[in-house]
Amino acid sequence: MDLEEKYRNYRKRQVGLHMAILKGFVSADDYLKSAALLGILNSNNQVVIESKSEKDALYDFSIYGNIRAGSSALSEYIEKYPPENSEDEELLSAMKRSDVQLYEVEDSKEDGFIKLRDPLHKTESIKIIDIGLSENLNPNILLFTRLIHLKEFSMTSGLTFAFSKNHLEYLVQKSRKMTKKFQSVDDSVDRFIAYFNLNRSNGLPVLLETVK
Repeated sequence: MDLEEKYRNYRKRQVGLHMAILKGFVSADDYLKSAALLGILNSNNQVVIESKSEKDALYDFSIYGNIRAGSSALSEYIEKYPPENSEDEELLSAMKRSDVQLYEVEDSKEDGFIKLRDPLHKTESIKIIDIGLSENLNPNILLFTRLIHLKEFSMTSGLTFAFSKNHLEYLVQKSRKMTKKFQSVDDSVDRFIAYFNLNRSNGLPVLLETVK
């Protein structure tokens, strides 16, 4: 099995896990709480979503966000349904360790590989696989995404916000000001909320991947 085939298998399994968690561990009240934190719940208790990427972001936040007294729907799923095999153990463990961050695109290739790096810290480049994104990105893009680091490769959770690299300084300064105003005790949650809102004002359209 080559790397692309392994990626597709893990991606399909991850999508299945997302659906199971959303169905069994995220209630209607949980959705409303997530939407309220993201600032997209109006006075009539309706969730106002402007794009498919925002809908995916709301799902991601509801699954991974530690918004339940320091816990997440993902953690509750793992506690009730421990992994049954080594593949699920690797994937669920990587999902639980994942976090959201802003990355700079260094290189993008048609074979599905994208090279990212942290634009604020001197760290090694991260090579991820995302077939849909790799065909439509260029080195002048910043990505805010959640990375899932597996043994042989890394991939996104499906969450992707894109920004112009020229806006890096503004995004960093604005996000820091925004997170200082939040009441959360979780940096990842604060960062997610900040960039969700920055995507509304400064985001670029991205192509969302369909797994086959």
